[in-house]
Amino acid sequence: MPNRTQISAVVILAVGIWALILLATGVPVTLAHFGPFTAVVSILTGVAVAMEYLLWRLPIIQKFVYDRPDIRGTWKVTIQSEWKVDGERIAPISAYAAVTQTGSKLEIHLLTPESESCLLAHSIKSSTCASRFDITIAYANTPNVSLRGVRSERHVGAAVISTHGPKKYKPAALEADYWTDRKTVGHMEFSDRTDEIFSRFVDAKAYFDAKATP
Repeated sequence: MPNRTQISAVVILAVGIWALILLATGVPVTLAHFGPFTAVVSILTGVAVAMEYLLWRLPIIQKFVYDRPDIRGTWKVTIQSEWKVDGERIAPISAYAAVTQTGSKLEIHLLTPESESCLLAHSIKSSTCASRFDITIAYANTPNVSLRGVRSERHVGAAVISTHGPKKYKPAALEADYWTDRKTVGHMEFSDRTDEIFSRFVDAKAYFDAKATP
């Protein structure tokens, strides 16, 4: 999101070009014409903030300005790794993905019973094969300290997350294939979502368990 200084620089450039064109065509330009400068910068800064944190979620703005889905909230995730122990593929892992998002930023915090993963970089593009988005990410995984040097170490990985559902800009589900520098691969399915954002596995699990209880 552009800050006030950047917006001021753009306005100064635009005003300068405007003034030069007016002078070149014989239209007189006085200092009075520059009086609204501060007000214009303030209004544009307010619009930029509103677009970044609020207006980007509106379907018409998502479609014509940002072209990115709204995946905010905490998702329930099932991870199926192809990692094998004693020749057998390990059981599916229950996890949660806390997603915070603005018009230009995306943060995904994946929580499992034994580790957490945080985003390093991302790219969002409309898919060429369906009415959905492909979110390409790179992430860093940090296991619980008690597991390091025993059976799990810090590592980095990448994944491609595909959005699904009848509403392109407000997906109902996500799927992802991932791979890591530990030469492991796997698949993730994101299902239930809440607007609440959790930073710990135990808190997210307690919320979804309570939600599932009649």
